[in-house]
Amino acid sequence: MRRNVDIANIFIEVYRAYPANYLDRNDLECSNSIILPPSALQKFTSMKEGFGSSSNPVLFRILNINLNMFTHCGVLDFTAEEGTCYIPTNMFYRLCLNPGDNVNLRNIKLERGKFIKIQPHLTAFIKLPNPKTILENCLRGYFCVTQGDTIKVEFNKKTYDIDIVECKPKNAILILNQDIEVDFAPPLDYKEEEERAQRAKPKADDGMVKRQMSSSMVDFSKGKEKMNNE
Repeated sequence: MRRNVDIANIFIEVYRAYPANYLDRNDLECSNSIILPPSALQKFTSMKEGFGSSSNPVLFRILNINLNMFTHCGVLDFTAEEGTCYIPTNMFYRLCLNPGDNVNLRNIKLERGKFIKIQPHLTAFIKLPNPKTILENCLRGYFCVTQGDTIKVEFNKKTYDIDIVECKPKNAILILNQDIEVDFAPPLDYKEEEERAQRAKPKADDGMVKRQMSSSMVDFSKGKEKMNNE
């Protein structure tokens, strides 16, 4: 059975994509917001549903046309040159783009998120003071997340990469203004970091090393944490 599609609410455009550092826009890097040209805003304002709201923001599927790779994003502003868009560097690499490659943008509605599982790249992130709060603050810069994405978290002038390992109820979810359960997977370098710490101490201190590490890290056996992304 064919679904009825309201073409008055469909936004589909092709743009040449460039990473955010071409504009020196560091405010894009810890987000999944993109910059579009003014004509995109004009098109949205003429659409039946308009530009959306804080509870129901405009979201896009962004597709690398050549490789058929995609993720999802929101929009920050409409100051790009006509025919172009600027996207965060992590998203640019995620889509395996080269500067000037064509991307297809289509507006999309995502289900409200309930759960994400994340995996920091570095154990240094979970050694930060209250990494859950740091992550919660960072996620306020994201409209949505997609399984397979890598997001950036900035704290104390350092940037940490974190993989989105799993999302529920779908592989791509809206997280803006949602209560999200977050599960931490062990960091990519967790075993390596633990072994390094153990090698740095005499064998007689092995028990102390383990106690020190466990007191400073997230306990991965305790289940999920609740975060409010508002």
